[in-house]
Order: sequence, then C-alpha cells, then structure tokens
Amino acid sequence: MVLLPRFESPELLILRSLARRKHLSDKDYHYYENHEKGFEGEKKFDDLLESFPEEWLFLNGLLLEYNNSFFQINTLGIAQDSLYIFDIKYFEGDFTIDGELWKYVSGTPLKNPLHQLQRCESLLKRLLQEKGQHFPIKSYLVFNHPHFTLYHASPDQTMILPSQINRFMTKLKHNKSNLNDKHRKLADLLLAENHPYYPNAYKPKYQYSELTKGILCSKCHSFFLKKLQPGTLICQSCSHEESIENAVLRSLQEFRFLKEK
Repeated sequence: MVLLPRFESPELLILRSLARRKHLSDKDYHYYENHEKGFEGEKKFDDLLESFPEEWLFLNGLLLEYNNSFFQINTLGIAQDSLYIFDIKYFEGDFTIDGELWKYVSGTPLKNPLHQLQRCESLLKRLLQEKGQHFPIKSYLVFNHPHFTLYHASPDQTMILPSQINRFMTKLKHNKSNLNDKHRKLADLLLAENHPYYPNAYKPKYQYSELTKGILCSKCHSFFLKKLQPGTLICQSCSHEESIENAVLRSLQEFRFLKEK
C-alpha cells in the first residue's frame, strides 16, 4: 500500500517550466535533464510496487532532517521484518568501478552512489533512535535503466542491477509481512517528519518578465496546443487532450509558483 505517492519536487517543477520558457545555460539544462531523468526512473520503480501485497507500506520521496542535515529517500518500504531503503539510479550507459572511485568508461568520475545510500541509512537510524523507534534497516541501490552496464563490480548484495530487478522484487514480495500498530505508528511518524521541499534547493536565476508565456501540454510539456472543440485543447505534438478550464487553471498555478519562487 502506497501511503505517500510520488510527485515532482518543487525544484523539478521550476526547472521544467524554465526549460520551456527561457534559454538555460548548458550547465543548468544538464542539471534539469538529470532531475527529469531521475524522476522517470523513480516512476518506473513505482510501477513494480503495484503488485506488492497490501501488507507492505511504501513512502515515496521522503525528505527528512536530522541534526540540521536533510536527506532524501526515494522509496521507503515498511515490512514486518525490516525497513527497506531503495535508492533509485536511472543511469544510462557504461560505468566502471575502481576501488571507491566510480566513473564513466570514458574516464569522467562521478560521485560514489553508495556513499549517498550509506548516509541516508545512517541518518535514518539516528532519527528513529531519537524518536524511540528501533527497526532493522536494509538498503539497496537499484539501477533500473535497461541500458546500464557496470564493469568491475564485485558481488554486492546492496546493488541491484537491471538484470536482477525482477528476481529481487519477486523475492521481496514473497517475504512474509504481517504489520501491526507499531508499523503504522512508524509510518505516521515519518509522514509527520516529511518536508515538502529542500529549503535551499538550486534554481537558475530568472526574471518573471523574461519568461515565454502560454499554456504547456500537461503530458509532453510542449507549447503546441490548439482548440479541438468547444472547451477542449489538443497538443499538436503528442495529441494529448485537456479541457480548457483545467489547462488555464494549471497554467495560472504554474506562473504563480514561478513568481513566488
């Protein structure tokens, strides 16, 4: 059962709007693309959770704070035996590991994603201990892009590669899980501790007056909309249809959000 559905973060919503409504620098556009791609990978992982039994509780996109340090958990699963942290990485391409160093096969280094996973687990443990909650935690780094390859990786039960995902999820689903009040109280506590957004999230500099105005398609986010029939708009790019009323209200909310941020 999903108790906390996944939504785009305010940071992603702003970046998405700006990417359509103004020219972003190469650095900012790359930053936006990484966020968009990450969200796509998280949604694909969410699809795998739909077949889980009701006796699993899932909280998606948790943003928690401990000792003035924020940490985000892509998906937290609550089962009878343990809490499960799933850190979703929608990496595409060929990567290699050399000790603690992760890099593209081209040689370009990147941050070791295992360090982020370890940080999340450590901070979650301390937060729960402070609240008087004691649960075992199992953490997994899930690579779910079909075109991801990792060379020189030693067998590591914390990393789930694309070819392993189906077997891994099937095994989890068959684990016995009977939840009780302590599990549901834990879920309520985490929901209460959840923050809606990072207080200092990065966003490109912009002036409201420089943004291109108009209604974006709610599906593909292009400007190519035309009136199909009274009360309806159709996207000329992806053929998605939406009522004019909903499209206008959605756009007003978007611009209000951009002006406030």
